[in-house]
Amino acid sequence: MPIFCGMNYKVVGEGPPVLLLHGWGASGEIWNCVVNDLKNDFAVYTVDFLGFGKSEKPNRNAGVLDYVACIARFCEEIVAKPCIVVGHSFGGRVAIVLTALLPKNVTKLVLVDSAGLKTKLGIKKRIQIAKYLKLKKQVISGKLDKSVLNEFGSTDYKALDADMKKVFVNVVNLDLSEYAKKINKQTLLFWGKNDKDTPLYMAKRLKRYIKNSKLVLVRGGHYSFLDNPNIFLREFYRFV
Repeated sequence: MPIFCGMNYKVVGEGPPVLLLHGWGASGEIWNCVVNDLKNDFAVYTVDFLGFGKSEKPNRNAGVLDYVACIARFCEEIVAKPCIVVGHSFGGRVAIVLTALLPKNVTKLVLVDSAGLKTKLGIKKRIQIAKYLKLKKQVISGKLDKSVLNEFGSTDYKALDADMKKVFVNVVNLDLSEYAKKINKQTLLFWGKNDKDTPLYMAKRLKRYIKNSKLVLVRGGHYSFLDNPNIFLREFYRFV
């Protein structure tokens, strides 16, 4: 399979270009449930982000803007024309910034259970963060072994090696609200009503931030396009 900028990618079909960007911990193959239909009408591009699938690992200091830079180069040199950009979760982060900063590369935007906005912190989460910070100070001072911090962090975070954990922290700490407000492309927001990772309030906030946007809610969780591939395809075709 071809490699560009360290990223493994695949293109199938012919027609207007569609670029599908996967979420954290996944790869381009996660879109297979819709690619077989889309390829009949579009040139469909999928990539494995750096650090995932068959792609190379990124620099440990990489963040969202570095991923955006790679995708921007991919759009300009491989796709070579403006395209419909579809981003799920972390892929949505990249798609938001790409569309805000380099709108020439994007014709329309589809955000599927997209990440990128600051999370509301409940009391339990605040207590957990306070406990983590207290223990971290003791680790830094040498009073405790760093293993005491292993219980903290999301499932995604715990599954990573040390370098990718640093990248993960860089990614999740960047609030993309101001980028979203700059988007002037037609945007479809496709969201699972029961999404726990990027809850419904994030979809509604993005709807407010992005002026020319439409929100479609479906049954399902964070992988709403996998839960409802036929509905996703129907709404996608209506949108484009």
